[in-house]
Amino acid sequence: MTPRVFALINTVIGIVVYFLLVSLNEGSLEWSGNPFGGWKTVIIFLAGGAITGAATGKALDFYCERVEQRLIQIERDRVERETRDRERMEKERFEREKQEIEKLEKEILERKRIEREIALEEERKWYEEHGDDDFDYEDDEDE
Repeated sequence: MTPRVFALINTVIGIVVYFLLVSLNEGSLEWSGNPFGGWKTVIIFLAGGAITGAATGKALDFYCERVEQRLIQIERDRVERETRDRERMEKERFEREKQEIEKLEKEILERKRIEREIALEEERKWYEEHGDDDFDYEDDEDE
């Protein structure tokens, strides 16, 4: 229900209360003549209007409070869901970056290992070709 429905209900209840008060107090109401002489009529209709307005106003407040609470809860859920999704996406991005870094580090280590093996193989071939297996490195350092 919307506030327009409550306004319609308030109007209908006001009309019903008006007819009810008029029918119950028909004998004591003064309909014409002295404006100050109809004080009972004024009090009855003021009381009826105040009671009707208070009742429908409270019902409208209760309804609006429930709607507001529901909207607040929906907003909280949306914010929580967005936060959770954002954190999940950041975590996934961090994990992907971490895996990429680890992959690059493995590739670098593998290249270095291959380069080292190639260098050792070239050095071994050079020694086989030149026959310097007996070269004394200690004598070279003394000079």
